[in-house]
Amino acid sequence: MFRLFFLALALGLVACDSRRPEAAPARELGLETRFPIRMGVVLTQLRVAISDLEKARGLMGVTKLEEAEGMAFLYDEDGEMSFWMKNTLIDLDIAFVGRDGTVLEVRTMTAGDTETTTSLTKQARFAVEMRAGWFRDFGVKPGDKVNLEDLRAAVRARGYDVKKYLP
Repeated sequence: MFRLFFLALALGLVACDSRRPEAAPARELGLETRFPIRMGVVLTQLRVAISDLEKARGLMGVTKLEEAEGMAFLYDEDGEMSFWMKNTLIDLDIAFVGRDGTVLEVRTMTAGDTETTTSLTKQARFAVEMRAGWFRDFGVKPGDKVNLEDLRAAVRARGYDVKKYLP
């Protein structure tokens, strides 16, 4: 009888708690979270790899990407970038992008290839991987822009310092 009374009392106190549950801290949004980021006029859903471990993992083990799904790899300085496809199961296109969001070049990489694909430019700030043929199919080409406001919002949501990665 006492147990029932205390259970009812506890439930009553919980029910009277008018506080709203707090939103999960942004830093808990992990690599699997997809963010709406516009490239050219196309709205994509990108995972955002920021930590060294996330960038090293990339899209390894992924067997399929949805039509507008991909991954952005952010760095804190401009430079020449190199990527490889070890343990990557699908062919990918990679766009090397300047700090102002301009797509500088697009290259295709073959699943499982352990040779590196290196940017021709030393001015790349980040890269975006999409399924092979995506850039061609959607008309996103060198000179087009990745929307930096969208990307900044994603970096903030992941709990990282935007100024470290994007101007």
